[in-house]
Amino acid sequence: MQDHDLWNFFVGDFATFAIKNPNHQFNDEQKNALIALWYDGSVQNGGHMTFLDFHSKIYSNDEVAHALREVGGEKFASNFLSAVSHMYYDEEVESFLTFEEEDPVEDDIYYNFSPTLCDLLEQYIHINKEKIFI
Repeated sequence: MQDHDLWNFFVGDFATFAIKNPNHQFNDEQKNALIALWYDGSVQNGGHMTFLDFHSKIYSNDEVAHALREVGGEKFASNFLSAVSHMYYDEEVESFLTFEEEDPVEDDIYYNFSPTLCDLLEQYIHINKEKIFI
């Protein structure tokens, strides 16, 4: 498979399998890639609060930080941990909120990272293809 075919298979078939089989035991490389995929998609579409609303019951903050470190590097992990330090879960509205009036500044910081997490994830998938597509 060529790189773009790996990427298309990962975001299509592999991600669909992961959604349909939430109890499947993924290896470390698969788990890191999936967390990075869910994180990037959620933050791009609604910020860190969106990611936490959908994934905080599935992955701990430590698991997310580890995956981001592995896929994108320390700046992604540090930005995530900084963002979650501004948030809390509100039982009344069943959603994550910030302690501040505005969305966390870490959303904008994330949007300005270069290369993007998506680009780094594509590289990660290529480098780890034998472990991800087993």
